[in-house]
Amino acid sequence: MESGTMLTLLKKWMSNVNDRAKTPRALSKGAEQLKLHMRVDKIGFTPEYKFHPDRQWRFDFALAKGIAVEVDGGARMAVIGRDGKPYAVGRHAQEGDYEKLNAAALLGWRVLRFTPAQVESGYAIKTIKTALNLD
Repeated sequence: MESGTMLTLLKKWMSNVNDRAKTPRALSKGAEQLKLHMRVDKIGFTPEYKFHPDRQWRFDFALAKGIAVEVDGGARMAVIGRDGKPYAVGRHAQEGDYEKLNAAALLGWRVLRFTPAQVESGYAIKTIKTALNLD
């Protein structure tokens, strides 16, 4: 095989990183539940969407109209306090979240964030439908 052909094939193989995560992470329990809600309501989405051209940041879901959805409760969450509510683990995780959200805003994304309790109560799907003008 010619080196030019090999290079063309390699470029084609690498062209769409959104279809191939190196190690796909599992969605959090809340995100899995929201995925079911969106399927029931026939809302199209792309899970684990890599939105940044230079960083490996991903949204839990990318929707139409430049809307992204994040559900708290993944690997970087912990239960803190007597109320049992989840909070970001450590200052560095929180700063990383802010950096990701700011980068998304600068790229034109509207990011909706929810807690697992908001997904379970139906608030998240209602808000998503409002954002998409489906209510």
